[in-house]
Amino acid sequence: MSGLQVKRLKCLLLGLFLFGLTASATGETMVNHSFSFDARHDSSDVEVLDYQYGDGTQFGTHADRERVALGQVFPADNISGVIPRGDTLYVKWRDKHSHHVYQDRVDLKNRMPMDIKDLRVHFLIKGSQLYVYLIYPGLKEASVPKGPVRMYEDQKQVQIYPDLPK
Repeated sequence: MSGLQVKRLKCLLLGLFLFGLTASATGETMVNHSFSFDARHDSSDVEVLDYQYGDGTQFGTHADRERVALGQVFPADNISGVIPRGDTLYVKWRDKHSHHVYQDRVDLKNRMPMDIKDLRVHFLIKGSQLYVYLIYPGLKEASVPKGPVRMYEDQKQVQIYPDLPK
């Protein structure tokens, strides 16, 4: 190995070590998955005022506090990669017609499978009701009906909140 290769290897190992320390320090499980919403297309009758997936320490998993304080709305967000697995989802929104403000906090611990690698946690809102879906990678089988999340209509979508009637 040349000196340059040794230096690169040391940098790589140091980076992996620091990444591991960060994951341990947060106490959360880091897993490759996605979190998203798109109120412009999925929930055009509402404005998202605030949201937080998990503890909100990871950029892209929570609303910007300054923008929340200014009363700005959040039309969409999307983050993918190795991010903390969220055990909760908090969303606050306003109905554009009635101007009524709603909020909901969902405990996701028992609603998601243990292995969420490569899955997408996606929410949408219809009036006063928050809906949370798991979107699976790849194309769905032809026999599986299209889901309500238009952007991912060709992928398998499983509603995890609210509970489906039995």
